[in-house]
Amino acid sequence: MKRKSFTKLGVVLILIFCVFSEIIYSNNCLTVTNYNIKTDKTDASFRAVLLSDLHNKEFGRNNHLLLEAVESLKPDIIFVAGDMVTMGDPNTETALNVYRGLAELAPTYCCVGNHERNFESRDTLYRKISETGAHLLQNSMETVSVGGGKITVGGLYGFPYYEFSSIYDPSRLFLESFIEQEKDNYSILLAHEPEFFMWKLSEKELDLMLSGHTHGGIIRLPFIGALVAPNQGVLAKNGDILPKYTKGMYHSDTANMIVTAGLSNEKIVPRLNNPPEICVININK
Repeated sequence: MKRKSFTKLGVVLILIFCVFSEIIYSNNCLTVTNYNIKTDKTDASFRAVLLSDLHNKEFGRNNHLLLEAVESLKPDIIFVAGDMVTMGDPNTETALNVYRGLAELAPTYCCVGNHERNFESRDTLYRKISETGAHLLQNSMETVSVGGGKITVGGLYGFPYYEFSSIYDPSRLFLESFIEQEKDNYSILLAHEPEFFMWKLSEKELDLMLSGHTHGGIIRLPFIGALVAPNQGVLAKNGDILPKYTKGMYHSDTANMIVTAGLSNEKIVPRLNNPPEICVININK
């Protein structure tokens, strides 16, 4: 009887250790995911790094581990898809330090996420981001020379709710102009929330949309995937039980999207089976 009790206790302790170890790994150990894309719309051949959702987390002092990891990947260009700060937390220096470090490594382009949009002193924050050397795109786009060719990079500030918004909504006007110019240029759209793809953008002509926001679904289960994501699955009340767009590359007939699981999580619930992610996107490499 005692032997059985000790055996059960041992199994429980092993399970607790495994779960605890996985939580530590999923919340602190940087991983890299690679994507390869071929296109005839540009002669450019380059490597991009995509980051998102830092939420003031630090990987080593002053995020030196994160910056060293990005540097080791030798990017030609860097994209940041928002939520590097956390609304309600006045700390901006952690994110700004990362932006400064990234801008020293390669040309860096970023959009805002919902946490930047809802930040108490957001105009000051936006100014400080631009002062780091990163290009902050707010319903704007730039033609970029990279890898021996040119591409267009745009940043969508917020979703243009076509059913309700004015035809003069800034996000709507920007998106329409971005799609129009995309007929001639390979274009990359930074848009923090991937549910925009689900609601409307999958119907548009989009060479590549880059998003974050979901934190990879926070908890991922084998053979099932992500359990929860904002405005997806049960949270969207659209009949889907599980979220569809949380991590990976997705396609429609006319659009493509990559969603990064991001770097951190502002929720109380820890990430599980879902480590922090740096995405590498090789275009014509």
